Formats: sequence, C-alpha cells, structure tokens
Amino acid sequence: MKKYIVYGLGISGIATAKYLSSLGHFVIATDDNENSIENFKKTYAHDYPQIKYLKPIEIEYDEQTIIIFSPGIPLYFPQAHPILKICFETNAQLKCDVSLFYKFNSKNNFIGITGTNGKSTTTALTGFIFDNLNLSSQIGGNIGIPCFELKQNQQDFTYIFEVSSYQLDLISDTKFNIACLTNITPDHIDRHGSFENYINSKRKIFQLQNVNDFSIINIDNPHSFKIHQELKQNSNHQANLVAISTNIEVENGVSIINGKLTVNLENQKFTFLIKPLIQGKHNLENIACSTAITLCQLIKINQFNSQNIERVIKIIEKFQGLRHRMQLVKSVNNINFINDSKATNAESTENALKSFDNIFWILGGRPKDGGIEILKPYFPKIVKAYLIGESTNEFAKILEQCHVVYEKSLTLQKAFESAYSDSKLSTQIYKNILLSPACASFDQWKNFEQRGDFFCDLVNEIN
Repeated sequence: MKKYIVYGLGISGIATAKYLSSLGHFVIATDDNENSIENFKKTYAHDYPQIKYLKPIEIEYDEQTIIIFSPGIPLYFPQAHPILKICFETNAQLKCDVSLFYKFNSKNNFIGITGTNGKSTTTALTGFIFDNLNLSSQIGGNIGIPCFELKQNQQDFTYIFEVSSYQLDLISDTKFNIACLTNITPDHIDRHGSFENYINSKRKIFQLQNVNDFSIINIDNPHSFKIHQELKQNSNHQANLVAISTNIEVENGVSIINGKLTVNLENQKFTFLIKPLIQGKHNLENIACSTAITLCQLIKINQFNSQNIERVIKIIEKFQGLRHRMQLVKSVNNINFINDSKATNAESTENALKSFDNIFWILGGRPKDGGIEILKPYFPKIVKAYLIGESTNEFAKILEQCHVVYEKSLTLQKAFESAYSDSKLSTQIYKNILLSPACASFDQWKNFEQRGDFFCDLVNEIN
C-alpha cells in the first residue's frame, strides 16, 4: 500500500496533504520545524482526522513511500538533507507537488515556464491570453497557487505552471508539452552550490519532451542561448525548438523589434504592430514568450492562423501586469509610485531602472551574491536612494563611491516618508518613487508580497 509523506507544511504542502487525504490515501504530515506540524494539526485535524502527524525521525520509510518534498527546504546545499540518504537506503520516491499532480493528470496538456526573471509575468500573461481565447486552463505552481488547489479530472484542459529551480530539482518524470525558458542569471547559488548546478536545474524543464512538444527559449540571454544551441545540436532532443528575441528576427519563433511583432512558425511569416501597456525591454521578452507559448498551443489544436495571432495581440494590449512587478500603484501631483517588490535580485531591479528616470529609489533587504554592482550604469538616473534592511551599510559604500545621494532609512516606512517628502520638493516635472529592493525580503518581511503590500498601503493613504 502506498504511503504518502508530505514533508514541509507551507501552502503547497498543506494543499497536497488535504487533497491526498480527501481521496482516502494514507498521509503523514511532517516538517523539520515542529511548530509547523503542531500548527497544521491544530488547524486541520478536525476536518482531516485520517492525516497522521509525525516528526521526521518517527517515520518509517520503504519502497512504497512517496515523499512530496517542499521546494522551500534546501535539498543539496549548503548541506545534503537527510531525506536524500533515507531515499537511497529505502528506495522511497522523492517528488514535489507538481510531479505528483502530473502523475494524477498526465492526460491533460502541461505548460511549464521557468527562468530567473520574468517567469511570473509570463505565466500570468499566458493565463490571461488563454482565458480570453476561451482555452480551458488554469495557472499555478511557483506563482503562488498550489497545484492541488486547481481543478482536476478535467478533459482537454491545460495547466500553466510557473516552475522554480527548486521544483525542477524534484521533477524526474514530468513532461511538459510546452516548456519555456525566459532567461538565466546567477541566483540561488546558496541553494544550488554553483551557477552551473543552477543552470542544470533550469535545463531539466526540457527533459522527456518528444516530437509533438515545443521548447521555447529566449536567445537574447547568453546562458539560455547556450541551452538553445545545445538542444539544437542534440539529436536526442526531438521537441520543436522555438526561439524568442527582442534583438533579432528569429528563423523559427517570435520576435518583437521596434513595435513590430514578427511570427516565423510553421513555415509561415506574419508581422503585426503591437502596443502593450506593460513597458520595458524585459516585458517585451515576456510578451514574446507568452505569444510563442500561445501560438504553439494553437498549432497543437490546429488553430494557428493570422486571425488568431491578431486576437492574441489585442488581448496582450489589454494586460496590465502583475502586482509587485513594476506595478504603478498611483500617481499624485506628477509623482508616480511604483511597486517592484518582486525585484529580489539586481538583474530584476535593472529592468526597472532601465524603464524610469528621475528615480527616488527605495532598495535593500537581505542581499544576494553580486550585490548591486551591475546597476552602476543606471545610477545617474537616481535622484536619491533610500536604504533599508540588512544590506544598508554594504550598499551605502557602493552608492558613496559612485556619488549617489542616499539616506540610511533602515525601514520601509521611513524610506517612503523621506522619498515622498523629497520628491515633493524636487523641481523635476515627473518623478518616480520606486520600490525595487534588489534583495530578498526575509530580513524584515515574510515575503516580497508582504513588503509590496505595505508599500501599496502607504501609497493609498495619500490623498
């Protein structure tokens, strides 16, 4: 008899345990943090009495054990998690929720979207397009919607998953009918041990694909371009290789250059004007990715034609973007308040600094490898910077070396108050107060959403 162990009781683990239990499966809920086990038990024991709650050391494992392991728990680095040894010794299977969900719903269509930056916007935009085309689908995964909260047992249904590198480390038997890589830049090195390991985890999204599937890759990014070339030369990779670019017109794929979207697919070429609401070169890459995903889906269902491409473009032009990703919260007296809390690394913040001028920049938090060195070319656009969180002193040295005016605000509230006061005194006609931290949020916040929501609350208090 199969025994399911849900290891890690965050939102995805809770959804998985509840679903498996509702089907009558034998489920054990556990976590390295004993408080998480107790909190889950207090909240759900009454409604799900068949779930057992055990500490990891109290569990017996065997070859019938399926462990649904939380991607949020470090697996390989900075040290190997004990679960790896347990699986080696007992032949227990290690999966993540996406992998198990695929096993239950493999007759449906699966789209996987990964990348260092842009994957959330690409996932949300793809879901938006599918909805407006009346294609039966739902988005989920790393975007914050646990897969086991989605519809199941559907016919002719498409699941659009944002997939993180942590999830890909735990996926060995999941095949994406359409897989998309938005880009790769150094990130999460502490969890993967090296940049090469991180790249290898991203590469996994294309595993198991066959001649009926599509591999979509942004070739503007050097690291994802390298993967594109490797797959192109790999005779074992049978999926249709589709490129996207905002720099060059690609032979087989989608390009957006100077306001023109060009489609080269199925030995046909179409060019259309496009005027999206979401701005920035990075968003053009996201749009090209979502367009390519949608068109590949239309090819699969024999609905690829110029009329439907035009429909897709009109839908894209209505998309207003994601919360916490260069989100224009409000404009007051020519001051724009922009929430880019999802920018948790310097590469992501670079997109925001490229897109705006006259910036009153709120940044900082728990720093990642590389700091903000790559942002120096955009420092002339900064009117003043407001430093918050653990990175304050480290970033202050860099800003001082580059002669950027800054203030050690320490907290987001103080930074916001100072930025608003200073911007009102500025003689610039248009000003942008930009929260784009270039850091993780975990020093002061539960997550980047909480950080961004607090910024939005402060903005909305202004009359």
